[in-house]
Amino acid sequence: MGAVKTKPKSIENLPLPTPWPNANARLLGLGVGLPVDPLDRLAQFSPEDFERFTLEWASGYLASKIPNICEVQQRGGAGDKGRDIVVWLDATTASPRRWSLYQCKHYDSKLGIGTAAAEIGKVLYYTLIRDYTTPEEYWFVTHRGVTSDFQDYIDEPEKLRAYILTNWDARCSTKITSKEKISLSDKLKAHIEAFKFSIFRVKQPLALIEEHAQTRYHLTVFGQPLIDRPPPPTPPSAVAASETEYVRQLYQVISADIGKAVSSIADFADYQVHARLFDRSRITFYCAEGLKELARDQMADTAYFDTLLQEFVDGLYHDYTARSLSGLQRLLNTVKAAQSLQLSGHILAPHVLAKDREGMCHQMANEKRLNWCAP
Repeated sequence: MGAVKTKPKSIENLPLPTPWPNANARLLGLGVGLPVDPLDRLAQFSPEDFERFTLEWASGYLASKIPNICEVQQRGGAGDKGRDIVVWLDATTASPRRWSLYQCKHYDSKLGIGTAAAEIGKVLYYTLIRDYTTPEEYWFVTHRGVTSDFQDYIDEPEKLRAYILTNWDARCSTKITSKEKISLSDKLKAHIEAFKFSIFRVKQPLALIEEHAQTRYHLTVFGQPLIDRPPPPTPPSAVAASETEYVRQLYQVISADIGKAVSSIADFADYQVHARLFDRSRITFYCAEGLKELARDQMADTAYFDTLLQEFVDGLYHDYTARSLSGLQRLLNTVKAAQSLQLSGHILAPHVLAKDREGMCHQMANEKRLNWCAP
């Protein structure tokens, strides 16, 4: 065994989870076999995919539920020294800096004590030589769970300690590093005898899936239906910068219809029909904005909203380009046609409300894809 080191090495900061490949196909069920039971889908993952899944869970769920989490890092790979996912509980300025470790195991069968002992041995050895400090918690994360006897050892830390000491040569000594055999020296034995074995825990697969379901990553992994849609946002009292174009066009429509220059709401406040049209237009615009937020937050991709808007642009083309119509007639005809537009099986279609359809017309105007007064 090498010389004892005096200072733990730092762990470099690594990026958060990257998007899953073929996420669109997963959501739409294009040739990927959806729907699939979540446990069965976990079984189909490669070890790398399962580690990515665990990183998503740690980044999306743990970071929102556990106070004071500062960073979530992926460490799996050659030279990781038994660290797959690292969750830092303190800032880099803290000394010692507290952390938790999540070790991913993706095997065809349940994780047993014999295999797990080698991973436990790594933590014992590398904390002894001060390559890193002792984690606050060490979690085994698997997709099939653990064997009954291994769970018994986890539930009885002293029993687990005795197993490691008794079986060090058979289970740990040659599994820690490929460079040398790590013998159970007096110093290592004393370290094991003083080590807090209650840090070792098991994350149950169903709990892992239920908690991952509370993250924004879940839908793109499992293709499950969107959660209940929250109420649409309420328009602010003052017109926001994001509304500039469609509001400008509404002013033009109202101005042409009442024969009076319009540059603000006050200019037509006495025209009840037009004031109601303006208020309703803002309400429906924000309703469609809520649909955009649903795509962004629950599907992690606003492209789904963009393709839906294109469906309206294409499907309503003849309505908003018709000749010999006033701006108001063009607007009303297009809104009416939007209520019956077929959405071609778009993934957002089940979530499109009547107000969304009307709001999509104002979304079109806001993106300058149409002009009510100048088709």
